[in-house]
Amino acid sequence: MAVDHSVDITRTVTGLVLIAVLAFVLVARGLPLLCFILLVSALGLWEFYSLFWGRYGRIRSRLCAIALGSAMLILTWQNRPQDALVCLGLGFILVALSFLFRWDVVGEDTAFSPGGIFLAGLAYIPLLLLPATYLSTIQLIFVLCAVSLSDTAAYFVGTRFGHHKLWPRVSPKKSSEGAVGSLVACVLFCAIYGGIFGRANWFAFAVLGIAVNAFAQLGDLFESALKRSVNVKDSGHLLPGHGGILDRADSLLFALPMVAVVDQWFSFF
Repeated sequence: MAVDHSVDITRTVTGLVLIAVLAFVLVARGLPLLCFILLVSALGLWEFYSLFWGRYGRIRSRLCAIALGSAMLILTWQNRPQDALVCLGLGFILVALSFLFRWDVVGEDTAFSPGGIFLAGLAYIPLLLLPATYLSTIQLIFVLCAVSLSDTAAYFVGTRFGHHKLWPRVSPKKSSEGAVGSLVACVLFCAIYGGIFGRANWFAFAVLGIAVNAFAQLGDLFESALKRSVNVKDSGHLLPGHGGILDRADSLLFALPMVAVVDQWFSFF
């Protein structure tokens, strides 16, 4: 089967641009990093809701979710995480009120469905992005590189050597060989990075790498299942060769909070 090298080139160029942007915001930190996180959250929420409501459906609900998600991230950045959770609770109150006043207008079986999607978006994207607002640069580089290497290794190993489907009903193109390649690359990176920058020993970081890779692959599979449920290939088309924001950030969204919690308990950095 012929390989379309233009796809790989486009994917590589887009990846290099993303690396340059990430390098800038990680070095600058402060407002540039916060603005980047807010942008990722807003675009990710728009893509998520587009999967269920169409490209321009329920605009007011989307804007409300983006506002609440942005508030959650800004408040956490200002060391007020308890208020960020209040914003999530406010989102539920808005859903509850919408459900209440729609009860007599729409069918009982569908009255809560839009609200569930609304809350799912807030929990999936801004809530899982919260650690990005307070982790150190060394920690953020660790998670970003571990997840990126996991995704890249899975793609290239799977493309060239994949023969056994990992979970065809969820993601027909993902292979077991790609998953193994992803795991090996992630563990090696984590062990080396931890040996240089971490407090714990390299073996502890290797074990952490297994967990990072597991969460990254679960995040990828979850987003694949979302897309399959609505019969779309990509969550969006913003990133040439990669798809949408969620296609690029799906693994990170699961791995980021896991690393943040584990490091609080075991002080890897």
